[in-house]
Amino acid sequence: MGAPRTRDEDLDPSTIKQVGALPVEKDPQGNWRVILITTRDSGRWSIPKGNPIKDLGPSKSAAEEAFEEGGLLGETDQKSLGSYVFWKRRSGHWELARVDVFLMRVQSQAIDYKEKGLRRVERFSFEDAEEVVVEPGLKTLIDLARKTLVESKS
Repeated sequence: MGAPRTRDEDLDPSTIKQVGALPVEKDPQGNWRVILITTRDSGRWSIPKGNPIKDLGPSKSAAEEAFEEGGLLGETDQKSLGSYVFWKRRSGHWELARVDVFLMRVQSQAIDYKEKGLRRVERFSFEDAEEVVVEPGLKTLIDLARKTLVESKS
């Protein structure tokens, strides 16, 4: 099974292009957990994501979003796990956004970070993470991360 991808030519040129981190960490028993963060507008569970940051590559931009939104620090894969699309609320209207997602193995969480208090950060099993997220494409990427980490024992 390949990584889910949305081809650029399949999207309207006005589609917002974002990057995101899919943060995971091992619990004390050695089990992988997904770290999800609530969105600021609706409070739904998602991953840290945002617009690419000038002068940073996509994976480093995704890592920066994870730090700003959840204080998460760790190793982020250079290659995208895949991408998904969702409808983003913008000043009274909706726009389509595509998020290129990078797997991030979290090593620590900062005590203080930019958006502390604006969002909730929680750890979930892969199954529970798939249950609480809304976007079908993100559910697929969470399952792909599980297969990548659990089945490869990395």
